Amino acid sequence: MNTQVVQTSKVKELSRPLVMFTFLLGIFMGALDHGIVGPALSSILSAYQLSSSWGVWSFTMYTLFFAVSIPVLGKLSDRFGRKQIFTFGIVTFAVGSILAAFAPNFSLFLFGRAVQAIGTGGIFPITAAQIAAMYPPERRGKALGLIGVFFGIGTILGPVIGGGIVAYLPWQWIFLINIPISLVILVMIARFRTQHEVVKKPVDIAGIVILTLLIVSVMLGITQKSGWYIVAALALLPVFIVIERKHQDPVLNVKYFTGSKTLALLISSLLSGFVMATAMNLMPLYAETLLGLTKGLSGLTVAPMAAASVIASLAAGFLTDKMGAKKVLLLGFVITALGALSLALMPAVLIVYLVTLALMGFGIGIIIGAPLNVLMIQAVEPKKTGAAVGYLSLFRSLGSTLGPTVAGQFLSAAAQGFTGLYMVSAAASVLSVLLLLGAASLRR
Repeated sequence: MNTQVVQTSKVKELSRPLVMFTFLLGIFMGALDHGIVGPALSSILSAYQLSSSWGVWSFTMYTLFFAVSIPVLGKLSDRFGRKQIFTFGIVTFAVGSILAAFAPNFSLFLFGRAVQAIGTGGIFPITAAQIAAMYPPERRGKALGLIGVFFGIGTILGPVIGGGIVAYLPWQWIFLINIPISLVILVMIARFRTQHEVVKKPVDIAGIVILTLLIVSVMLGITQKSGWYIVAALALLPVFIVIERKHQDPVLNVKYFTGSKTLALLISSLLSGFVMATAMNLMPLYAETLLGLTKGLSGLTVAPMAAASVIASLAAGFLTDKMGAKKVLLLGFVITALGALSLALMPAVLIVYLVTLALMGFGIGIIIGAPLNVLMIQAVEPKKTGAAVGYLSLFRSLGSTLGPTVAGQFLSAAAQGFTGLYMVSAAASVLSVLLLLGAASLRR
């Protein structure tokens, strides 16, 4: 019996909405942690008597290990079962939260953040694969759209909850809040029975090691702006390809990069992360420089973008089931391109800025929502969905890391006048058009 059919029937017996809510709660917890640390960062650095320059490592360590764990745990979920790896992710995330909260020094604090990130890598891609396996194709878009909704709500609430905790409680509670949520998820997931097809082929240990070194080199090359790390990544790439082509069950199927459809999807995912991160990082500067808003108010102006992206993720799920994933993805690219062009061409007026930002957020919400996941799931075998969706998440993470780095090159020009900001807006528009062309090239 097909693995997907077995899992779908089992889930139906155990209340499908409850199963989905449990996995989505994991998404919410992971998204919450992305933003909850920011408001407490100064308190954390003060507790360890460090300067503000060390603060970036809290995010760099998390991003680095998140990127490394995504493809590995995604592959292992296809091999050993989604429930098992998702449970591992929740437990690991909780352990990392405890380590970060009670770390006696900053090095152990960063270790806790790394453990958290590894746990998150066992939550995000596996949730998408599990939900896809639970629903038939005609209902899959709507279900996958809820991932964007829960992620968006968690992202929006993160800074709010983090600020509230720091105002009234010790900063350690930004991590300890994860423990009761994790316990609830573990109690619920323990009630679920799942079956999976046992893979008897040997584990690709060499591929996992080389892939980890490859991703670490790329991420450090981007975040540290070091050409040596990029050179190391380029040197490792042919070794990795040779190993993967020879292995019976490779951690990465190189066909993803030789097939036009899967390659276009991976590039689209990378560029979607790039556009999203660039917009979120540069828009406050846009508001501060061109609209004359204070730093506090300029940061709040991204709220329309965040709210629009949450609504769009839900809408994209419904539309995907009605119109097809390819058309909805194309629509998202068009809306994002229009938003980026508006930022470059429209006058710098607050109301115009907010409407334009909401428009761009709506387009981005569609792009990072259900359509890409649905198209990737359609492009691969059912038993390989965990790894395939994991690579979408990985490439989006790479794009999100690359975006602020590239955008940072425009900041000095942007701070001096309109030219730099228009260049950034135009660049976002061009990237959106590239995504549009990538979607248009996909074959049915």
